[in-house]
Amino acid sequence: MTRDEVRENMLTGNTWLRGFFILLYAFVCYVAIWIVGALALFQFGIVLLSGKPNERLLYFGHSLGIFIYQILLYITYSSDEKPFPFSNWPNPSEYNTEPVVNLPKESEPPPKN
Repeated sequence: MTRDEVRENMLTGNTWLRGFFILLYAFVCYVAIWIVGALALFQFGIVLLSGKPNERLLYFGHSLGIFIYQILLYITYSSDEKPFPFSNWPNPSEYNTEPVVNLPKESEPPPKN
């Protein structure tokens, strides 16, 4: 690679714009991961109280996971498509994946004599 090619690459506006979006999406990903943590704790509390997960939170958690995946693809140059808000919010049904919930079925404790 020649010096002129390096200079041309350094002065390309698209590269700097991509760098800006990488920083922006990295921050958004950081926030989204904290939201996933809060969502997991909240969902855990719901399962403790009701014995089953909240369907809306399952869907949101699933789509949020796909959103984080899309961000990671973009910031690692594995994809040129910018995630939400430059594209639609991910719909889990478009990815042919369904949330899997395997809560253990516990038997009733034996009666006390």
